[in-house]
Amino acid sequence: MVALVYSILWILAAWKWGDWKNWSKYYPTILFASIGNLIYEVVCSEYPMWLMEPNGLPNRTLPILLLVIVGMPLSVFLYLSYYPFKKSKTKQAMHIFLFVAIFVVLEYASVKLGSITYHNGWNLYWSTLFNIVMFSILRLHHTHYRFALILSAIFIGMLSIMFDLTLGKMR
Repeated sequence: MVALVYSILWILAAWKWGDWKNWSKYYPTILFASIGNLIYEVVCSEYPMWLMEPNGLPNRTLPILLLVIVGMPLSVFLYLSYYPFKKSKTKQAMHIFLFVAIFVVLEYASVKLGSITYHNGWNLYWSTLFNIVMFSILRLHHTHYRFALILSAIFIGMLSIMFDLTLGKMR
């Protein structure tokens, strides 16, 4: 049920604060984030770092779909809608950390409410680090997508090694 509530909140926030006139500029990065999330769900289905739990919804697939179709696209849309591209590095870092903080608070609440469970050594600290890298790469993807793809592959490779995600454990 938490995933449904979060989805409604992301819809309301995007409706009110999204840069709808320029949504098409953000579309490639929105797809990048959603596809990345889908890849995690498929590749790590047999060896997950975290799982979205049904928590009142009929099955585990529904919260995943809500995240991939609603939560991730709209959060990236909002993130890029207000990213201070032409401002100081300090303001840019503050924007990244604002969204990291939002994601960490939502994840912490989700864990406490039983909507997310951790596995195979993952925890909120790893999620925080992941979110810092993710939002930095999303910003980079918006302006230099090739470089962002390379950095993403390197980061995912490092995480795979650190968490012993071998080809035999992938689906």
